[in-house]
Amino acid sequence: MRISRILFITVPLVVLLLSSCDKIKTPYATSKHGNIIDTVMDWDTVVPLKRVLLEDYTGHKCVNCPEASLIAHSLEASNEGKLIVLAVHAGYQALPGTGNYAADYRSPAGEAWNVDFGINSINPQGMVDRKEFDGTRILSKDVWGNDVALALNETPQVLMMITNAYYTNASEVKSVIYSKFQSALPGSYHLTVCIVEDSLISDQKNNNPNVGTTPDIHDYVFMDVLRGTVNGSYGEVLTAAVDPYLTYMGKFSIAIDKTKRVAKNCWILAYVSKSDTKEIIQVIKKKVITQ
Repeated sequence: MRISRILFITVPLVVLLLSSCDKIKTPYATSKHGNIIDTVMDWDTVVPLKRVLLEDYTGHKCVNCPEASLIAHSLEASNEGKLIVLAVHAGYQALPGTGNYAADYRSPAGEAWNVDFGINSINPQGMVDRKEFDGTRILSKDVWGNDVALALNETPQVLMMITNAYYTNASEVKSVIYSKFQSALPGSYHLTVCIVEDSLISDQKNNNPNVGTTPDIHDYVFMDVLRGTVNGSYGEVLTAAVDPYLTYMGKFSIAIDKTKRVAKNCWILAYVSKSDTKEIIQVIKKKVITQ
């Protein structure tokens, strides 16, 4: 059985021009849809790897956030290829101000997550795969390392791959995201696709002289910044009945506004999550321009 869906969604930060999800027989998945280069993949060549998403809820007026960012990126470096950091600027500490703090790194999805997950407190706070650890999923920076290690020890339940093709003249990236479940998991699952941008420069509040100047770090470099989602804050249903013998494909055409984004600094980040609990079971990230 084949499922195909076309969505037209406009997001303030990222415009999704076209998206659809399909199921394709494994082990090979071939994209044969307009303007997307055919890609054939053999899942036997993909190393089963559990990747973990660390969401760092932050803001440029948060004095403890530079230290938290340092912790997050140190963990990412020591778990290269297995840990992905997403900096979510949300809440009152991310509100744009005047002068050097006029930048606005918030996004509708980030604001929605900040409220829905109950992170409405003083940042930094974080989530690891949106899982609960010791009865809570809202985690202080001091426990990120331990909880990331626990999450990385889990067996991967889904394999994922991304192909990106960037078209300079159209300022558009065509992204194809493939997912294959390793077993017939119960329940429904969502696919969420995000745009992430690096190397955004403006000022950041800071109270730790070991991290940078105080009370302000001028020309602070913001990395892994969530710039928006392309298929809704919580994505779209990938499957309501998992079939491990199928490859699930999501294809997206995404405009990269040259006046607001630097394409070479942008990434496509996608994750599969449980529809009911929102727990993330696999995540992947790839640069928009790979060369």
